[in-house]
Amino acid sequence: MTETLGAFAVLAWLAYLASRLLARRHLPELVGFLIVGALLGPSGIELVSEHELTALRPLTEIALAILMFVIGERVSVRALRAARWTLTTGATQYILCAVLVFWATRAVGADRSVALVLAALAGAGAPMTIAHIVSSVKATGNYAVGVVGTHAVSDAFATTTFAAVLPIATILADQDADVSAAVLDFVQLGFGGAALGLLGGWFISRLGFQIETSGELLLFVLVHILLGWSIADWLNISLPLAALMAGATAASVSPEAFSLRLFRTIKSIEQPLYLLFFALAGASIHLNDLGGVGIVGLVYIGVRVGAKIVGGLIGGLFGGLGWKTALRLGVNLTPQAGVAVGLAVLASEVLGDPGAEAATVVLGSVVLFELVGPLLVAKDLHGSDAEQDSGQVDPTRVELPANVLIASPMPIEIPEWLIDLAARWRSRLVVYQPGEPESEHIANLLARCATKDVEVEFKPMRTESFTGAVVRTRAETQADMVVLFAARPQGATSRLVLFPSERIARELTVPVLTFPVTTEGPPEPAQKSRRWPWST
Repeated sequence: MTETLGAFAVLAWLAYLASRLLARRHLPELVGFLIVGALLGPSGIELVSEHELTALRPLTEIALAILMFVIGERVSVRALRAARWTLTTGATQYILCAVLVFWATRAVGADRSVALVLAALAGAGAPMTIAHIVSSVKATGNYAVGVVGTHAVSDAFATTTFAAVLPIATILADQDADVSAAVLDFVQLGFGGAALGLLGGWFISRLGFQIETSGELLLFVLVHILLGWSIADWLNISLPLAALMAGATAASVSPEAFSLRLFRTIKSIEQPLYLLFFALAGASIHLNDLGGVGIVGLVYIGVRVGAKIVGGLIGGLFGGLGWKTALRLGVNLTPQAGVAVGLAVLASEVLGDPGAEAATVVLGSVVLFELVGPLLVAKDLHGSDAEQDSGQVDPTRVELPANVLIASPMPIEIPEWLIDLAARWRSRLVVYQPGEPESEHIANLLARCATKDVEVEFKPMRTESFTGAVVRTRAETQADMVVLFAARPQGATSRLVLFPSERIARELTVPVLTFPVTTEGPPEPAQKSRRWPWST
């Protein structure tokens, strides 16, 4: 075990460095995780062997469960109401993929059981892959969130459909496998996962609401996810589906304020879990599977991509998207991983040779979709929000912020020009920094705002993480813009380190303006120290 953890530590370290290099070139970090994992895994120099991957599988499954729980927020009742095209697109592209892949693979000679399994898995997506890309390129808006939700809906359809067709495929394959066992697999995968997720999500919502501190809330959720993983493993229940349903249930039945706090708390450990999962997923990639897909695999890949694009267009239009956005949506639905891999392996175990043939096709195509798909998605999402229903954006339209949050980890004097801007914009100010309402500089601030008819609220900052506090306060105040006066030491040039202001900017989807406050560093000769960069 010591050697296994040591090998994983080296893998994780190299994957992190590769992700930083790719991020500087505006490429998704995920690609670095996968590439380093593939190069150091059994298909490469075998720093991490198959035996070690098996030993680390519980860690991978627990990371998968936590990440799928977080993604469940994207398919909650609130999220589906906000972006109804998520459900219409997920259903349309899944049905289209299933029908076209079945008939196309049958036309090129695939056995009926093989074609049935491929049809059930063709529509599955990669919600964790897309969620990480959305985070890494800082894509914002309902479209970026909806793409993740569409992938999650696709995985839910794939899991339940696969569970339903598995007994049929067993009969068609004419195997010695017990059909009653296949029916039991259907009940466990489809209904068992959904039932466990509904119960777990409700339980977390009802009891977690009473917990006040973020640390205790995180511990509470992790303990129950670990318990759910144990139950799923014991009963052979689909863990990804159970975790997804638990997250969706918790987000749906909880009060909105608690739902925001719950998922914000869990997301604080999201990044290391992504590295853990995708580095090991990259090590599990068998590049030689690409050569075994054959004509059936090529047809599967081509038809699946076409069905995703057409299904995204049709489902997006039915859901209210503009046709340009709906057309782009299909490309963002092509990545495939996670659930499809697990179900393909299960098919190979239950169906024998036909299942192994289907698994080879799926695993080979997943290698292609995981390495190429994220690059296409990142290029599409990077640096811009998707166009909304009309497909047009008025370049002359400027929306002024109604609420502006001004935050600082230290007591500061709010510049006069900022108050003037708030008066001109008719914006409400929320000042968040250490201090008490009775202090002199706060009383002075309230007086200056009153003379210019600017509504202002002071919120004292207590002892907690500045990053988490600003993110939480932004959500509570519904601020449309955040202005940070954040410390940034002089001479700090390493790009492997994110300053608090940079972490806040990555977490928030509203504009963030940062004005650095120099706190330390080598003195500059022949220059007077200046408190603010804009002072003269």
